[in-house]
Amino acid sequence: MSPRNSANRIPMNPEPLRRFKIFETDEPDDALATLDRLYGKQKYDIKAPSTAFGPTSLSVANLSNLAWVRFKTSYDLTLEKEEPGPCFGLSFPTNGHWQLTLGSLSQFAISGLVGCIMPQDRAVKVFISEGECLSLMIPRSAIQEKLEALIGKAVTAPMEFEPIVDARTSGGAMLHRSMDMVVEQLVEPESPLSHPAVAARLEEFIIHVLLHGQPHNYRDAITGERRAATPKQVRRAESFIQAHSGETIRLAQIADAAGCSIRALQLAFRTFRDTTPMTLLKQARLARVHSELSRSDPGAVTVTEIATRYGFYNLGRFAQEYRRSFGQSPLETLRLAFGPRPTT
Repeated sequence: MSPRNSANRIPMNPEPLRRFKIFETDEPDDALATLDRLYGKQKYDIKAPSTAFGPTSLSVANLSNLAWVRFKTSYDLTLEKEEPGPCFGLSFPTNGHWQLTLGSLSQFAISGLVGCIMPQDRAVKVFISEGECLSLMIPRSAIQEKLEALIGKAVTAPMEFEPIVDARTSGGAMLHRSMDMVVEQLVEPESPLSHPAVAARLEEFIIHVLLHGQPHNYRDAITGERRAATPKQVRRAESFIQAHSGETIRLAQIADAAGCSIRALQLAFRTFRDTTPMTLLKQARLARVHSELSRSDPGAVTVTEIATRYGFYNLGRFAQEYRRSFGQSPLETLRLAFGPRPTT
């Protein structure tokens, strides 16, 4: 294995995710039992670099359905996967020596700009020498849900990603930078990522980058989708949007309710409505805000409270869109709620 190249290491905080440390132990058995719970059952071979084992630490930050994990070990550790876990693990090493072996032939030295996605159906062996890595754990069910929405049908064969993720490619670079950005944001206790709506959209973004940017066995099915949904499916989507506009819903849910893929639904909205599903959702939410402001007591509620309740967090942009839609500011609507109505 070639020596570590420090120029390729990921630049980040000296101890990323330190606020989320769940354990640090000098007992290897404790550390390995925790890894089993996180990654699924594995075989281990450990070797201390000296007469005593040093500390192993694990930090885990949960955002929506994703888990951001920092693992650090002070000894040589070989992991061999025995059975699939509930998640795909996207990992980039940040320190130490790493090597990934797939089956009996493929072998890769992993640097800071080359990570991996643990495959589900092939023998995998990972060697870590006094190393540290940052991993993103993504539930297989969440990826499958987005994939089925994109291709418009159920997935039968298990998903299989190309296991090597190269941050020097466009898709790998986006995944690498996204992980870096989140780790830096999580240093701050008041980060916007602590808001559930932001975390949910981050999850959707990362999964779509993974599906569109990393090679996998359903890539042709995604890129081959070109047919628009029918007008009947558009009407189903419109009904779903109107019925659920007061909730946090995603484009994948709208497409599922319509009975088509996301891409087919977007094409149909452009063709038959000259708009997008998410624009229609925003208009429906603006209408709900207008209705609520029109019947609220200005002494008991604020515009900010009602706007954020319906997912409008950029209040400046919200005010502009509201005025374009209703010809007055949201504050004017609220103040007129209990006052005299203009005569016609």
